[in-house]
Amino acid sequence: MASHARQYIQDVWPIIFDHISAILAQAQWFSILLVERTVVGLLKLCQIAADEPSLHDQLFVALDTLGGLPNEVQNAVSEQLIAGLSLLLGQHRSAIRSSTEWKITYGLLRATIAHPAASKQTLELLATLINDESLPVDAVEGLVMVLNDIAALAGAAVEKKRTPHHNPTRSPLIERGCTAVDLLFKCCKFVPRIAATPSGQAQGWNKYALPILISLSHQSVNPCRDVRHTAIVFFQRTLMGPQIMHGGGTEQIVVAFHQTVFPLIQDLLDPGVYAHDPLPGGMSETRLRASGLLCRGFLYYLDPLSSQPETLTTLWLDVLELVEQLMMADTRSQLYEAVPESLKNVLLVMQASGALLSPTNPEDRPEEVQRRWQLTLEKMDSFLPGFLTDVIPLRVQSEAEMAPAAEVNPAEGGANASTAPKAS
Repeated sequence: MASHARQYIQDVWPIIFDHISAILAQAQWFSILLVERTVVGLLKLCQIAADEPSLHDQLFVALDTLGGLPNEVQNAVSEQLIAGLSLLLGQHRSAIRSSTEWKITYGLLRATIAHPAASKQTLELLATLINDESLPVDAVEGLVMVLNDIAALAGAAVEKKRTPHHNPTRSPLIERGCTAVDLLFKCCKFVPRIAATPSGQAQGWNKYALPILISLSHQSVNPCRDVRHTAIVFFQRTLMGPQIMHGGGTEQIVVAFHQTVFPLIQDLLDPGVYAHDPLPGGMSETRLRASGLLCRGFLYYLDPLSSQPETLTTLWLDVLELVEQLMMADTRSQLYEAVPESLKNVLLVMQASGALLSPTNPEDRPEEVQRRWQLTLEKMDSFLPGFLTDVIPLRVQSEAEMAPAAEVNPAEGGANASTAPKAS
């Protein structure tokens, strides 16, 4: 009746909502059919309330009530929830105005991801949001979180079913996990737009771009091989793409490495993480890809980092520390042979750019380059003795080379030499 008499919604809302709230507060004691009808009814009323400015707060009180349902009840009504949310977000997305309201909305979406049918609709809804040209900065963090949770579910399912000799097939759950990672990558396209908005500039890069990188980094150690390999490919593309660092500087680069790249390597070095997929092509392959990402990512940002020499030195030493740990993780693996080759390429590029130069006499290098060389030499000699000077030979000149060539004065010895009598 209330849905057919919209003009009276403000008057009847308190009565209807009190009745619905009483049912939902004890949902576990009622038949699931009654609860489903109650949820559907409340979501229809939310559609009407979204058009009434005076009921704006009540709209999110209602959604928060649905978010407070017990987990087993939420799972049972997941299809009804996602159907109602899809309509609400499709027709009244502008009604969601604050970060708190987005948090409530995403909380309901997260309640649907464990349901096979509902989670498929949830992914479709999230894809629609990503393509929304007006999506605000407040909507980004929760969007990334839901996608991250969908991908994580695939890993949890693989862990639950795995046996020492079991290689799981690509199930619908794994397909959804890979789709979630793909959507995480597609989130990059709205970064430049949000960065240019007043709210994006006010809240900062950490709010709308860093969460995407962090999530892709986390999924790069997902126990599910398909999800993990998809994630690490997209992580590298994102890290070294033009969008994610849009408008950023050295500080953002350092934050990205310390919060996404370095934690990824450290996780892969953890024996417990490695045990998630110890079979050939598993975590050993992921370690190999991650080592390449570490070196290529550092080189990609070498030029902007060079504008702050001390920052470059610090980050470079952190990279070397992880390179050493990767090499020592398994001296019998392909990684043990691959890391020095990657490192050699890094050293040669740094030499060509002037970021890492061997000593010369007289000393002509900037002070920080001198310091960087000495620290690099000490560090590398601890795990690859002589490697640095093999790749970048010392440039110390001999005394003969340093001595200036003798000049002949035509007015003195030169003239005498020219007029000396010839031997007969």
